[in-house]
Amino acid sequence: MPTLDSSLREVLGGTYCDLSDGVTRYRLSGPSDAPVVLLVHGGTVPFWIWDALADHLSANGFRVLRYDQFGPGYSDRPEVTYDRNLYERQLRELVDRLEVLDPFDLVGLSMGGATAVNFTVRNPGRVRKLVLIAPVVNRYKVPRTLRLPMVGELVLRLAGLRIMRKRFAELAATFPDFARYQELFVEQTTYKGFHRAFLSMMRSDALGNYDAVYRAVGGQDRDILLIWGEKDAEITAEMIADMKRFLPNLLFKQVAGAGHGIVLEKPDMVNEMVIEFLRGKSIANAASLVKSVSK
Repeated sequence: MPTLDSSLREVLGGTYCDLSDGVTRYRLSGPSDAPVVLLVHGGTVPFWIWDALADHLSANGFRVLRYDQFGPGYSDRPEVTYDRNLYERQLRELVDRLEVLDPFDLVGLSMGGATAVNFTVRNPGRVRKLVLIAPVVNRYKVPRTLRLPMVGELVLRLAGLRIMRKRFAELAATFPDFARYQELFVEQTTYKGFHRAFLSMMRSDALGNYDAVYRAVGGQDRDILLIWGEKDAEITAEMIADMKRFLPNLLFKQVAGAGHGIVLEKPDMVNEMVIEFLRGKSIANAASLVKSVSK
């Protein structure tokens, strides 16, 4: 398996910086003096999952920062535990390194949503508005075989890529540019350390119970948007009900016909929801607001 190093990254292209746990790939777009929106992807699909939203935000006057978390994409796969502390540290060090000094809007998808909430609780003064798209909450189902030492490694070696490709196809098959993105998805799994990082994430607290973290962010003076597809089989309606209890300033938008791949299934709808929320007036400290939209 090829190793992601400086020579390979010269061929792959992109912008990188060194953080305490390794090299991180990131991309900035939009006006340099505009308000910053930071996008955090999920556990296995790199920052290109944000292509449509990043372009839309940039075209509408926002400065967009997105990056590959350690493990997927073109960032390093350090030999560490892939837990919530690692992901929070990477995000914090990245904004420090890039000198993002003013409070920014934070958008998180799936496990990236949990990372965004965790970061917000630990760094409350750095986040303005929070957008959560199908975020991990609690009771996330990790296959028992992946948790077992040696067994998990064997399963990934024999069938891991096939299983991951099947899941990605289920999430993104309706996206117009699906073939190109599937190639990108498979490519990033071929670099050394991807499977090790994936197993560590699945076995750590990264996909664990975030109830206390959601309660803590719910006690902050902050506007929060939750976008969720009604057909999502990974983040269930029961998990969403828990979030509603934890977050009193929540604006909830439910999308008919969408599943866990909502960012790729309904990009135009997600784009408009996010823009409207980020541009809107603050609802913090107002009566709890819960809305649903179906299209």
